[in-house]
Amino acid sequence: MAQPFSQSKAYRDLTYAAISDLTEHQAREKFTLLRWGSLVTISCPECGTVDTHYVRRQRHQWRCKHCDRVFSATTGTPFANRKLPFKKLLLLVYEFISSPKGCSANALHARLGITCRTAQHNLSKLREVLYEQADLTPLSGTVQVDGAHFCGKPRRPRKRAQVTSTIINNKLRNRKAGMVPNRYPIEPWNREKLKKRRIVLVLRQLSQPPGKGAVRTIARVVLAEDARNAVPVIKKYVVPGTLIQSDEGHAYASLTAWYDHETVRHSAEYATDNGINNNQAESYFGRMRRAEYGTHHGMRPQYLAFYASEIAWREDTRRQSLAQKFEGLLAVIFSCGLSKAWCGYFQGHRLGFEYLG
Repeated sequence: MAQPFSQSKAYRDLTYAAISDLTEHQAREKFTLLRWGSLVTISCPECGTVDTHYVRRQRHQWRCKHCDRVFSATTGTPFANRKLPFKKLLLLVYEFISSPKGCSANALHARLGITCRTAQHNLSKLREVLYEQADLTPLSGTVQVDGAHFCGKPRRPRKRAQVTSTIINNKLRNRKAGMVPNRYPIEPWNREKLKKRRIVLVLRQLSQPPGKGAVRTIARVVLAEDARNAVPVIKKYVVPGTLIQSDEGHAYASLTAWYDHETVRHSAEYATDNGINNNQAESYFGRMRRAEYGTHHGMRPQYLAFYASEIAWREDTRRQSLAQKFEGLLAVIFSCGLSKAWCGYFQGHRLGFEYLG
């Protein structure tokens, strides 16, 4: 069996110990170098002037020679006004990029010696960065499309339905017939949870020549997996004339008007005799399901788009080394600006809307 890249020596070109052994002064210098490429000649976040600005050594800040703005290495980034030391910020980013199915705040806070809400707050900023800076250039070539339900899962009823040997047999084989019909109505408060159900629609462009999986992923959140919600998103992010592969869901039946459309009937097979499949989209949802159930233990509609973009980034960077992902994510952070969803969160400033489409 071939070794996954994530288990190879080339993948491990950056270690946790290499960051944890840094002093706070070294961590601050590393952060500065990764942002500006120099410890002396830097760019003012306010006016953009590149110069050897006045240094305020006691506060680890600079004062711009041109606009007189005082700034630090985190000014104008999602980490602006941060309370965490630079060393812990770098460790947090490393934990994030080295977790293949998402980083748990409940596990991270103990390792870094911070509160759970601080860990969750800063991890959420990283997810927002990946959403805001995602490459949304329309896909082309061969694109696989699929949707899956997330959020809005009611609890099981108090009384259990009768289970037969046939149902158990089908359930073990992961058949839909294994779902036991519920003879008992669910409670009204439990039914309300269904209103929070959302669809993550994923579009994945396959490599050319084929054989290396998907090379780019776009994930969007829609209210339902139907033609009214799915088709406008597909038309927005896929070049006309592209070959689209999907299942035989009714949401994708009209795509033949704009694209070459191939389908696979999942109730009968995972791939056709001609090799038509939807496996790269299913691979994305496999990773996201593990993140939902095993790492985060639940997602909420208001921030679902951030989680979807995080998993898309993890799929697209699966063949990058840890150092490449570490420096790449920090570069994206430095170009993002202040956080829209999490700046002032603990002071009552909430996002107040969902990112849809």
